[in-house]
Amino acid sequence: MYVPATRHKPITEDRLIPIKELPEWTHKAFPSSMKTLNTIQSRIYEAAFKSPENLLVCAPTGAGKTNIALLTILQCLNQKRHPKTKKIDIKSFKIVYIAPMKALVSEIVGNF
Repeated sequence: MYVPATRHKPITEDRLIPIKELPEWTHKAFPSSMKTLNTIQSRIYEAAFKSPENLLVCAPTGAGKTNIALLTILQCLNQKRHPKTKKIDIKSFKIVYIAPMKALVSEIVGNF
């Protein structure tokens, strides 16, 4: 028996989060042409960027999972920023990013 995937209409009432609303130090991690997070990224923004809890995201290719991963990396970096100097103690932690394509990993590493 075959059950086809359902087609959902895009949710238009969601507010897309502008990159300029993120802390200024995070802006360089995103392409300059990117003005807002997309719908999925905006909906999961609170959990990805403002919470240290684990997160599992399942979405189709091209849905924006890479930028969600980027938000979680930025959240981790923010936890390691010194409150006064704002410098990040890079020796106090490690981030492991795993992706199915080497090019995708290179893109993320290149952002930092």
